Amino acid sequence: MPELPEIETIKLSLQKKIIGLKIQKIQILSPKSFIGNPNLASGQKILKIWRKGKLLGVDLAGQSTANRLPTTAESGRRKTEDGRQLILLFHLKMTGQIIWQGESGKGEGERFIGGHPTEDMLGKMPNTHTRVIFSFSDPLRPRSEASGSHLYFNDQRRFGWIKVTRSVILSEAKDLKNLGPEPLEKEFTWQILKQNLLRHKSMSVKAAIMDQSVVSGVGNIYSNEAMFNAKLDPRRKVSSLTDIEFKNVYKGIKKALETGIKHGGSTLAHFVDPEGRKGYFLDYAKVYGLDHHSCKVCGTEIKKISLAGRGTYFCPNCQK
Repeated sequence: MPELPEIETIKLSLQKKIIGLKIQKIQILSPKSFIGNPNLASGQKILKIWRKGKLLGVDLAGQSTANRLPTTAESGRRKTEDGRQLILLFHLKMTGQIIWQGESGKGEGERFIGGHPTEDMLGKMPNTHTRVIFSFSDPLRPRSEASGSHLYFNDQRRFGWIKVTRSVILSEAKDLKNLGPEPLEKEFTWQILKQNLLRHKSMSVKAAIMDQSVVSGVGNIYSNEAMFNAKLDPRRKVSSLTDIEFKNVYKGIKKALETGIKHGGSTLAHFVDPEGRKGYFLDYAKVYGLDHHSCKVCGTEIKKISLAGRGTYFCPNCQK
């Protein structure tokens, strides 16, 4: 499953490609993959793209083709509802992909891919894994100049989804309201991390920081790296940590995620970032996927164990 650095990389590149464009058409090939009324988003202009944990959000503006103008009697009653921000949420889950294809009027056009790899991800779109297709137009350019770009939501196992919702409803959405703090925002402190971790005193620290209510966006890859950065054995119980160790876990999480973003995400199973490049984070990983290799710091052999059902990597010497 793509983690925070992978979704952040997709966000940053989509900001360069589709902000200001208008959603001309939404084709739903798999009803399970789209939640809500797609007509609400059709005809809308893309204002902003943001991320919360592993979720990608797209803020929309403009009149929806699904809404008629209210009558005079209705206008007062509907004013608040109509004024709510319309939002598209994307969750890639385990096998989701976001594939953006540039203007079809220019040969193959530009393309970028983010998400779970499949053999056909670099081939012609749509393919057998395509679940939703967005067609865009540029309000600032005559239609004769371009055929428009497309965004394909592919998902092999159909666990991922796109949801259209309003901002007021979004504040109560279970997918967001139970998420922990954003680890790269200034409001996230070691004291907040400590407080959240202590709700899981009997859990291993490595498993606890993967709980999305503790801190959002951290999955198996970056939790392994965070524990190495903190110089802690991943099997340590939360209840055993001192304040200095809580601070080290906090710093370890931030360092792991910042390094992941810097290097475009992980290369696990050929993850491809939104510029069409493979991420190179695992070239810089200290422990993840490196069992039987020598530690890059001390030379000790990296060990792999199963912890809370997940592959866990650590250096027995560096992580006492």
